[in-house]
Amino acid sequence: MTENRLELIDPELSAYLLSASIAQQRYAAAIACEFALAKTGISATIIDEGLEAIKGGVPGNEMLRSRLESFINQLDEKQWDLQEKMAEGKAQLETYIAAFQKARAVNSLYYALNPDAFTAATESLYEAQAATEDLATLKSRILLGINSLLAIQSIGTPS
Repeated sequence: MTENRLELIDPELSAYLLSASIAQQRYAAAIACEFALAKTGISATIIDEGLEAIKGGVPGNEMLRSRLESFINQLDEKQWDLQEKMAEGKAQLETYIAAFQKARAVNSLYYALNPDAFTAATESLYEAQAATEDLATLKSRILLGINSLLAIQSIGTPS
């Protein structure tokens, strides 16, 4: 049985995150959502608030997550409408794909704020790869980021 959706597309990365510390899992979630948001170019005040919560180390704020969920629902409605219009020949595929990717990028942020760090990491990564279609770069950035975090942490550890 699959534990998380990331396991479906990259079981190795999912297993790596399962053995990672909570701080590393949070870091991976932050990298994932920031990558997806930057790549799709979506911006909104609620996104800025979510990113600030992540940077401030305050995940799990239910009021913020609820507001993000409402925003995601609006984005999903827009992309579903575009999908219907595209089927009718009234919208371009590129327009629909851009709307889909923006909704997935914001969903990555929503999951990054999950109170459970492992869920935050795996679900944020899954949504980020759906938004960017670039799992290789995303995985590389996450592994590099976690290794950098480990190096920084080891500097402060007495020998």
